[in-house]
Amino acid sequence: MPTSFELRRNDEEQFYFHLVDDKGELLLMSGEYPQKEAAEKAIKAVQVGSLTANQIAAGRVAAGDAFFVIKDSSGDTLVKSVLFDSRTKFDQALHTVKDNTCIAEVQDLT
Repeated sequence: MPTSFELRRNDEEQFYFHLVDDKGELLLMSGEYPQKEAAEKAIKAVQVGSLTANQIAAGRVAAGDAFFVIKDSSGDTLVKSVLFDSRTKFDQALHTVKDNTCIAEVQDLT
């Protein structure tokens, strides 16, 4: 299975999505959206933002693990990655996101 977005709904009827790689491993997680259309719009913004270096930012948590976020054109964070405990895993995930997110299909699991 290629890299894809999984659009989901939680118990509170909020919509959110994940980006998973071709092995089904979680790469990116969104926040919650009250409407499905808002989540779908955010997915499109992530697809565009994944192609724009200035919309991707890296960081570290206090324990030292690395992560990255993709922001929209106004600077608001759309998604954040899982935490990575090694530079190699971080680089591989970022490479996968940059190469595949723009063409990832959406699986509607709502």
